Amino acid sequence: MKKQLLSFILLSLAITSFAQITVTNNDIAPAGTTIYLANDTTFLGDIIPGEPGANKTWDFTNVQSNTIDTINFILPSATPFGDAFPDANFAFSSHDIETGDVYAYMVRSDDKFSNIGYAINTEEFGFAYNHVEPEDIILDFPVAYQNAYNELITSDMVIASPMPGYDSIRTKSTIVKETVIDAWGSLTIPLGTYDVLRQRVDEEQTDSTFVLTSGIWIFIDEFGFGSTTYSWWTNDVNIGITLFSLDIDPDTEEVNGISFFAGSYVGLNETNVVETKVFPNPASNLLNFEFDKIITGELVLMNQLGQIVAKKHINGQSIIQVNISNLPTGVYVYHSTNNSGELLSSGKILKK
Repeated sequence: MKKQLLSFILLSLAITSFAQITVTNNDIAPAGTTIYLANDTTFLGDIIPGEPGANKTWDFTNVQSNTIDTINFILPSATPFGDAFPDANFAFSSHDIETGDVYAYMVRSDDKFSNIGYAINTEEFGFAYNHVEPEDIILDFPVAYQNAYNELITSDMVIASPMPGYDSIRTKSTIVKETVIDAWGSLTIPLGTYDVLRQRVDEEQTDSTFVLTSGIWIFIDEFGFGSTTYSWWTNDVNIGITLFSLDIDPDTEEVNGISFFAGSYVGLNETNVVETKVFPNPASNLLNFEFDKIITGELVLMNQLGQIVAKKHINGQSIIQVNISNLPTGVYVYHSTNNSGELLSSGKILKK
């Protein structure tokens, strides 16, 4: 009996030890990957990060996908502004309705994963970019429990002024940042359960605003604020990015934002040859695909594992309907091709 008990204890220790992971550069998704991050605006008051420590369990299965952000992992040479960041060897791109096209320029190695600047391209302000100095370390490899580091980061961005009488607006930011891997354990989200490390980042940021008039920069205002972010990272190669994130007001401890991994695809290009409107999106029953021209070919719908869940022949049509009522809730990717197999359009839909 004692021998059986000892064996059980040793087995339990082995399982617990295996769950305490490390995250390396090899666990981050490669260039050419499109990643979908879901945002939950419903359960902001019901999710808490919990206490730091070892062998923790987090169950966030009730989170909902209210909106989806698309993050493209690319090389700097594939962006419009790569020449402004010659030290970057990796980049993210995304599109926001309010800010327009956003690019983040990174330095990625086996030692660390760092941000060295951003670029934006908006209809209102045009192109602008800022360099982060010395660098903003996102991950310090190998990422392990109780690793910690502090940073002092500055950035400087100049944009064209929308106000008459001023040529430009300048924002100088100073960020004091503290990062610690404060917990490890298992995390459950709608996609499944994963071994994770939890990263806590506390920031105090001060923004100073200036305007340029008659060749002179004039100080306007200074504003300071703090933030706390909890991010759960896994070494599961099928994820390749933050698995789950909470943005928290450090003063009130209220959750301001929830995002979580909703799927990824390698080689998916959302630059469409045929413009396609998909509505309603999110949808629960019928999904409409409206093309800007008459096409003949095929439309395919795939789940997060890349499995085909629906297929529709397009026979000289500019609009088709697909019934998705029998599909589970989640993120799906569609692509349409012509009879020669050439990609015409692709994108994502959300089944609610």
